[in-house]
Amino acid sequence: MNDYSLFINSSEGSSTALLVYVDDIILAGNDKEEIDRVKEALNKTFKIKDLGDLRYFLGFEVARSKKGIMQSLLWIILLNCLLLEVCLLLMFMPIEG
Repeated sequence: MNDYSLFINSSEGSSTALLVYVDDIILAGNDKEEIDRVKEALNKTFKIKDLGDLRYFLGFEVARSKKGIMQSLLWIILLNCLLLEVCLLLMFMPIEG
């Protein structure tokens, strides 16, 4: 099974993740310039609106500190998205026999 909602790019110490859920996009990474390039490319194609820092996602409040988003919360969000996608696939999978 391939996941077409989570895209990850890593190169030369830079990591960027793009998560798409319905009509929402979460873009996270450790390279501000790369994030700006991705946002610019997306905006040229889709005319996106940057809502700023992530505050809520799927009913979870995103906690921030000076070090950034709490990593455990980010993993909970990503795992919930992946589990939701698997559940949806199973719900709509044709039954053979």
